[in-house]
Amino acid sequence: MKSVLRLRRSLNPTALLWLLGVWLLLWGSISPLAIVSGLLIGVVLLVATPQPPVEIGLRLRPLRVLGLLAYITVDLVVASFRVTAQILRPGPPASAIFEVPLRVRGGLMMTMVAVAVSAVPGSTVLDVRPERGFLEIHVLDASSPKAEQNLHREVRDLERRIVAAFGSRAERARVREGNAR
Repeated sequence: MKSVLRLRRSLNPTALLWLLGVWLLLWGSISPLAIVSGLLIGVVLLVATPQPPVEIGLRLRPLRVLGLLAYITVDLVVASFRVTAQILRPGPPASAIFEVPLRVRGGLMMTMVAVAVSAVPGSTVLDVRPERGFLEIHVLDASSPKAEQNLHREVRDLERRIVAAFGSRAERARVREGNAR
């Protein structure tokens, strides 16, 4: 009985339609064979790789999104110059791995923060730990004694901007209160 319930939860119709759409785009044609094979492969993928349910409580705030995009763009440019300077310096880089606590609880918000952090040159998210509310981040330039403190500040600022642009009322309140888990 449990396996039937798990199977039913795994077969998300929206995900199946997205997978079918990607399959049809890859084939470049809409034929009965492509549709049937796409559905079969979609079902196999969804059953073989069950995903936890994601509650999408996004609230799109256009002005905040524009502010976030501007912030990330500036961050990309500045980080690119920092990485270039790091590469041109003689000797190996002083890299490090840090755990950064987040204030948001939702998997979607944590994922958005992780993607934004990884998009910036010089930092890569190695692990997302939703059960503890931490991101494990590799930083290329950790030569400063305040590297960890700076990373925490930058990630929390990015988290605040992402939650302001997309977060629910509860997530925004949690970030405003400044509570980390």
